[in-house]
Amino acid sequence: MIPSPVFVKYDSALFDAIHRDVPTFLPPEDHKEAITWILSIAGAITLFHLVLLQIVKVWQGSKETTHATWKASYQLTNLLVNLILGCVGIYYQLFKIKSDEAILDRIVGNEHMMLFSAGQVGYQLWALPIGIIFVGETKSMIIHHVAVICVGSVTAFISSGFRYFTPYFYGVIEISSVPLSVMNSFKNNPDWIEKYPGAYKNVRLVFGITFLLVRVVLWTPIYWNFVSLASMLLYSSDVVSTQIILSIFILASLVLTILQYFWASKIVGALVKGGPKKKKEAKRVD
Repeated sequence: MIPSPVFVKYDSALFDAIHRDVPTFLPPEDHKEAITWILSIAGAITLFHLVLLQIVKVWQGSKETTHATWKASYQLTNLLVNLILGCVGIYYQLFKIKSDEAILDRIVGNEHMMLFSAGQVGYQLWALPIGIIFVGETKSMIIHHVAVICVGSVTAFISSGFRYFTPYFYGVIEISSVPLSVMNSFKNNPDWIEKYPGAYKNVRLVFGITFLLVRVVLWTPIYWNFVSLASMLLYSSDVVSTQIILSIFILASLVLTILQYFWASKIVGALVKGGPKKKKEAKRVD
C-alpha cells in the first residue's frame, strides 16, 4: 500500500524528459470527459440529497425544512458518498496499485483513474454551497472543500496529474468519514446518546482509530512520496504556467495535510481526556 521507496533521489534526466515530452494539459477530449463526469456526479449527489432531505423531513414529522433537516440529510448523504468512495478506493489500493510502481508512472499516465478526481471535485462542488448556506460548516471544513477542489482539478486536467495517488487520497481516506457521520448524528440527537451510550462509545472509538490510521499513519509516508516528487517536478520546470499550477497543487495538498494533523491532535486529545474521566466515574461508583 505504501509506495516504495518513499523518498526518491532527484533524477534530472527523468524530470527533463517529462517537461520535454509530456504536454502540460491532457487532450481536449479528456477534459470534456472529466467535466462531464464532474457535473454528472455533482448533479447526481444533489438529486440524491434532495430525496434524502424529503425522507428526513417526513421522518422528523416536520412540515418545514428546518436547519436540523438540512443537517441530518447532509450528514446522511456524506455517509453514503464516503462509503462508496472509501470502498472503491480500498479495492483499487489493494488490487490495482503497485507499491513499487516506476517513478514516471506515479507522475504521468493512469488516466483511467481520473474518475477519482471527478468524483471528489463533483462531491465538493455539492458540499461547499450546501455546507455554507444551509448547514453552517466550520471555517476549517470550508478550507478543506476548496483545497480538495484545487488538488482534484489538477489531477483531473493535467498530464502530470499524479493520478497514481488518487485511489488513496480521494478514496481510501474517506472510509474514516463514515463513522464520523454516524458520530455527528449522535451529537445532533442527544437522546440517542442517552439511550445507546455503548453504541456511541464504540462509534467514537472506530472513528478515532480509522482516522488516525488512514489520515496520519498511512497518509504520512504516502503523502511525502507524492510531495517530494511534485516538488522535484516544480523545481525542474522553467515554464511559468506549469510552475503556477504545481505551486497551487503543492500548497493545497499541504493545507489538507495540516488539517489532517490538526484534526488528529483533537482526536488524540479527546481520547486522552476520555480515559481519566472514566476513571473518576469508576471511583465514584466504588
